[in-house]
Amino acid sequence: MRRRALLSTLGVGLLGGCVADGPGGSDGGSTTDRTTAPTTDEPTADDSTTTTTPRTPDVGVPASETAGPPWGDDVMRVVAWPDVTDGTPIAMRPATQEASLPTAMVDITLANETDVRFDTNFHHWGLWKRVDGEWFYLAPQYWPEPAMSLDTGESHTWTLSVDNTQLDGNVIQNGGSKDDISLVGLGGGTYAFTTHGNFATEDYEHAHGFAARVDLAGEPVELVPTSDVTATIRDGDAIVVEVDRGDDGGSEEVAYTVRRLADDAVVDAEPRRIVTEQALRSRVLRDTLSFFEEGVERVHLRGLETHLNPFGFDAEEPQVLAYAGRRYRITSETA
Repeated sequence: MRRRALLSTLGVGLLGGCVADGPGGSDGGSTTDRTTAPTTDEPTADDSTTTTTPRTPDVGVPASETAGPPWGDDVMRVVAWPDVTDGTPIAMRPATQEASLPTAMVDITLANETDVRFDTNFHHWGLWKRVDGEWFYLAPQYWPEPAMSLDTGESHTWTLSVDNTQLDGNVIQNGGSKDDISLVGLGGGTYAFTTHGNFATEDYEHAHGFAARVDLAGEPVELVPTSDVTATIRDGDAIVVEVDRGDDGGSEEVAYTVRRLADDAVVDAEPRRIVTEQALRSRVLRDTLSFFEEGVERVHLRGLETHLNPFGFDAEEPQVLAYAGRRYRITSETA
């Protein structure tokens, strides 16, 4: 056995053909730096023309000063909900800022009323939840990367459909749809919907971010295992969870051990805190953390394949997470 530990990034989608994954501001590939800009021609006395190059719109505030989730280093300015007025020329606005669970639908529109084209990727949105003053990234975990844009006067609308009645044993899909976004496993609370891009007058390393706030009223969601679990075996203070691999057994198998740490246990680094909405989007966390009960100190998960691992491999140290007031150490073994 080769013993491996988990990367610190949660919920990374390992799908072939998907170029980008995980949270962040911009990876450079989601926008195209096109330099051709509209011009204004004005005749002069000698019939020559004068070309005027539009300037980057002066919108938003520095990313370090804005409300909402954190941004990647390439996002320089952000237009977030506290700063949006009727006169803001480009902004992301929800049709309603409040909705009720267990089912909810919210349209969120990004409209460009500036004089400059805005280049972006409608697949690369972000959904975050605010808990105890901290923002937690939820989705998507992967997205395609076509070059898209909003010309002057154009807009794009995402429709967020939340249906917690569909929260069952199925694995939650986390892809980035460009318009109709179906979501399950969201509890009551404050959420932020984000996107980013570049005006045609700036390069991709100087992006603008946009954020809209939506409050969902409802009950918390419960962490439940997936329907892939085929057996659980109690052995003292440990539980062994077996899952259906769903193949002929030809791929590499990964085993996980999740150990609950004592309150006074010393760890090398600050644990990475997660919330239930994040745990529901990880097969490993759903099928381990959901089995901790009174007297259980360890959960062993058997049967996942390498390509189903939502974390990645080759970290030098085990992953330590904090969930629901307790800390857990997660390690993996690959046959």
